[in-house]
Amino acid sequence: MRLLQEYLDFFHDEHIVLDDLSKKKNAPQTSTETPKAEPEEEISSKSISPDIFYIKISSFGYENIAPFKELIEKNKEKIESSKGLIIDVRNNGGGTDDVYQPLLPYILTNPIRIMSVEFFATQTLVNGLRDYAIKNIKQDSLNEVKRIDEDLREYRENIGKFVLYGDKKVIIDTIVLNKKSPQQVIILANRNVASSAENFLFSSRQSKKVKIMGTPSMGALDYGSIREFKFGCDNYQLLLPTYRSTRLPQYPIDNIGIQPDIYLDESISDWIDFAVRYINE
Repeated sequence: MRLLQEYLDFFHDEHIVLDDLSKKKNAPQTSTETPKAEPEEEISSKSISPDIFYIKISSFGYENIAPFKELIEKNKEKIESSKGLIIDVRNNGGGTDDVYQPLLPYILTNPIRIMSVEFFATQTLVNGLRDYAIKNIKQDSLNEVKRIDEDLREYRENIGKFVLYGDKKVIIDTIVLNKKSPQQVIILANRNVASSAENFLFSSRQSKKVKIMGTPSMGALDYGSIREFKFGCDNYQLLLPTYRSTRLPQYPIDNIGIQPDIYLDESISDWIDFAVRYINE
């Protein structure tokens, strides 16, 4: 295991994961007598002042799609009427871009450029995409299955090659902006921000009213969409990325990170307070 991990570490890619399943199976059970600490809320919001609204989201996991959309809808008037909006994504390791979509109409000022990706076509990828699509069709329809198979035809015909997702390397995304929105948007980010959370930073920073404060993010965005690959050893689970960004090789982010507009050094202990004072100045 140690040698395998040393080999994988050579690539410096947070989307390459090797798990020892035997350790998980044999891990000692925790005592039920010891009270567990209450888990920290992944999604929360509050009015810091009549002019400033604060939103915290520490995970873009799939399970947060509906709750986050509900939070935005519930606080729509407060967000619209606020002078400043603080979005705290510190320690957000990513998940899916679908979670943060409801925020974009409030924080963007213009269309944004989104770089597409190239999938490395393998049979594992094809099988995984097909299984996922079939599980999500509403009914057992042969026409739907045929459509799914047709969508995957290009991957099947190019096994061992990179296949561009869509027909363009750069997509201009014209988000319908909300008529009322905050004048200033501060996004707090630290070293533990990764993957789709970095994608959020990458998109948001294209807005003329957004400032990213904190430290450089982790740098785990060049490769993604991890999937399990079988390699003949049932005691281990190997997860590998299946696409690379079309930013490469000109604009790498892995192991570099998204750079903040305003760096917050160690002397600043309360980042939220700093953001509030910045908005009010």
